[in-house]
Formats: sequence, C-alpha cells, structure tokens
Amino acid sequence: MDQRQASSPGTGRASRIGFSIGLIVLALGFSAQALADEARFPLAISGFFLVDTSGEQRDQSAEHRERLRQFDKIVHDELSKSDSIALVEMQCPLQRCSRDNLTFEQLVGFAREAGAKYLAIGAINKMSTLVLWSRVEIYDVATRKMVMNRLYTFRGDNDEAWRRAAHYTARDVIKGAAAL
Repeated sequence: MDQRQASSPGTGRASRIGFSIGLIVLALGFSAQALADEARFPLAISGFFLVDTSGEQRDQSAEHRERLRQFDKIVHDELSKSDSIALVEMQCPLQRCSRDNLTFEQLVGFAREAGAKYLAIGAINKMSTLVLWSRVEIYDVATRKMVMNRLYTFRGDNDEAWRRAAHYTARDVIKGAAAL
C-alpha cells in the first residue's frame, strides 16, 4: 500500500518540481506584464475643441460638433490600441472634457486624479473652408510643462478630411510618445 501511494500521480518528487516550475513561470509572466504596463506611456486625453476663424456665413456648428465627436473617437480608439500608450480616462463633471469648457488647471487636476503621468490637449482651428489645423500639446502632469507640441494642417472641411486628420494625429502622437 505504501508503494502505491508513493507512485500515485501528484505525490512524487517530479510532481513537486513541476508544480514549482509552474509557479515560477506564472510569477515571471506576472512580472513581465507588470514591466510592460510600467513601460507604457500613461496618458489622459481631453476632447478636441474647435476654433473657427473662417468667417463663413453658413452655420456649421452641428456638423462641426459631429466631426469633433468622430475625431475624438478615432484618436481615442487609435491610442487605446497602442502598445506604448496606456490611455487613462478622466472623470469630468461635464459631457465634454476639453479646453473649450475647462481650464488648463482643471484638466491637469482631472488627469492627476485619474493617475495619468501625461495630459494631451487638442484643438482644431478652421482657417477657411480649405485649410484647417489640428494641434496637440502633451504636458507632464507633475510639472505642468509641455513635453510635446505638434501642429498638423489638413485640407477640406468635410468628414473624410477630418477622419484622415484624426488617424494621422493619433499615429503621430504614438510616435512622439515613444520618444519621451
């Protein structure tokens, strides 16, 4: 009977060694994931806002609100897929957490509370029907200093032009974050 117990599965020395190796592999996996998470760029991003200096007569505010919503969504989705950025969600009291309705200090405070190390603030400037700018500034939350500043021009005040600009903006932010 003693011989049967000694040779039962799970009671031998080989089983204990296998179990120990499994624990080590599991611990290394958690450590590797923790290092990967630590290496990611913890970024909070405010909603983009629009400054329209085109002087056009037609009211396009509804169209621009929808384009801004889509722009924000595309940038958010692209950044959240990045291996180098850990997107942090800010808890804002307003429907849109952006610089057009909150101060810089308020945005920094919301980013800090959310655990972000960096804050991205973006804007679109419509100069004319043909020429628009997208601007992104990234700030170190602790020091409040700007660590990245990008200005992009894009052509056309239409859905496709805004979509392309949003994708390009997000890709460039990802590249820029890797350099910080």
